[in-house]
Amino acid sequence: MSFSNPIEPEDHGEELGGRSPAEQAREQQILEALTADLAGSAAAQLAAQLVPVVPDGGMVGRAAAPHVSRVTKARDGLRIWGPAVGTTAVAATVDAVVPLPAPVEVYVAALAGFAWWHCAGRPGPADSVRMVACTVTDQYARLRERVTRLAQRRGAYEDRRTNPGSVQ
Repeated sequence: MSFSNPIEPEDHGEELGGRSPAEQAREQQILEALTADLAGSAAAQLAAQLVPVVPDGGMVGRAAAPHVSRVTKARDGLRIWGPAVGTTAVAATVDAVVPLPAPVEVYVAALAGFAWWHCAGRPGPADSVRMVACTVTDQYARLRERVTRLAQRRGAYEDRRTNPGSVQ
């Protein structure tokens, strides 16, 4: 990342407050004198050869970079929906292990439902129905796409198996 004027920190977001205009002028005068002394020297030639290095994490960073957005999405999903999933898992475990009376079972189911409602942002009835409908249609589209891809792979496999001479 290069800056328009590396001498002036305000040009690239760094703010050095608390200096008077006289102090700033004096600093600029000193920097200009040093810049004039540096011009044409071996140090200036070496500085001209410097290329900024952008750290990319090496081989591990380059291998992980394509997966970062997927991991971030998964992490965000777990952060948002984790309490609801956890509450539902605990409710299901308690219901399976402990013989609960009917009113307590209803309470446990209501607690799980409340967790899902709360994690969804406490929507109203119309928004709840809309969110459920959108979620169902999205999941159906994902499932349909996955089944289509699997069918295409299966078709290619069957074609290779039944026609060993054909190469795709």
